[in-house]
Amino acid sequence: MPLDKKRKPHQLRPPDRIELDEPCFEMRASGELFADYEEYVDALMSYQARTWSCALTGKGKLTFEEAQLSERQAQRKVDEAFPEMYVEPLCRMAHMSQVRMDELIERAFVRHEPL
Repeated sequence: MPLDKKRKPHQLRPPDRIELDEPCFEMRASGELFADYEEYVDALMSYQARTWSCALTGKGKLTFEEAQLSERQAQRKVDEAFPEMYVEPLCRMAHMSQVRMDELIERAFVRHEPL
């Protein structure tokens, strides 16, 4: 999920109670529904502001939609580059591990390096 300027993940606001016959406004980027036009415009302005960053790459000064696109592209690159056969063993190794992150990475690299 894209991060806002305070480096917090974006949280979708709970939908207003909207009746079926009431007009509403949908945010294209997030799918949020707004019964009040003023709230919709405020949210739209915050999504279009260049205050968002990609949670995976750290790229900053993006709009919300650009940050979403950056995250999808980065995740696709990781999925393509990381062999599926290593996912389960590395997850088992990292789960409940109490060693420092740099030590864990070194152990994983040594254990799974190609011969």
